[in-house]
Amino acid sequence: MDSPNIEKAISLLSSILDCPADSISENDTIETVEKWDSLNHMRLILKIEEEYKAEVDPDTALGLFTVKDIAAYISTL
Repeated sequence: MDSPNIEKAISLLSSILDCPADSISENDTIETVEKWDSLNHMRLILKIEEEYKAEVDPDTALGLFTVKDIAAYISTL
């Protein structure tokens, strides 16, 4: 995985969760990050749409539950 995309995914997630970026790793998932709940997941999707001026398909949004998934997705934008 491209490191800048991992870093960007971590940065987006940390800003939504209001936690330090160094507390999130590229191997984290919605299951391993305490504050990453369904409401914050939707906030993350909205942040991605805002940052990249792109609409995230609902089916895609339902599949972005790991830092690596988010990084892979934003690499396509």
